[in-house]
Order: sequence, then structure tokens, then C-alpha cells
Amino acid sequence: MFEPSGAIERSVMGWGNRGWVEIIEFILETCIQGALKTHIMYKCNLNSKQITQYVDFLIGCKLLDGKPESRRSKRHIYKTTELGKRYISAYKQLYDIFN
Repeated sequence: MFEPSGAIERSVMGWGNRGWVEIIEFILETCIQGALKTHIMYKCNLNSKQITQYVDFLIGCKLLDGKPESRRSKRHIYKTTELGKRYISAYKQLYDIFN
């Protein structure tokens, strides 16, 4: 089974001014319609190493799904899962409470 807590603490937490919870929400929002990793990277203002860690973490938590762009392509399109959409909804509810 995937162990998210250790992955978050070592790889994701503490980058920049944004918290990892906010970054995850932004990635999931970006991927609602499907997005390539480079699109996510530029839209979320993350570097290649960071986006790879976040995407791997989100796939492991079943919040994001990645499928090849085409049969022969090495590029993947990442799409927010139903669980990921629930995360977005919960994030927005918490955001409204605290802001």
C-alpha cells in the first residue's frame, strides 16, 4: 500500500510560499479536463522534479490518473479522478471557513 505521509514530509512539504495542500488542489484543478505534465508544471509554477513528485504522490493516492496520450506516445495526459474532485470540494469548503 502507498504510504502518503512519509512521501509528503520528505518530498512535498515546505516548498516556497504555498503549502502542499494548496499546490495539490491547484494541480487537481488544472487536470479536471486532462493535462500534460509540462502544462501542469508551467501552470502551477513548479519545476520538473517537483511536478514528478506531486504527480506520483497524487496517482498513488488515487486523486489523479495518467493515461498515454496515444497508443505509441510516451507522453501522458493526467486527469483528476472522482476522489480528486472530492478533494477539491473539501479544500474549497475549508478555504471558505478560514478566509
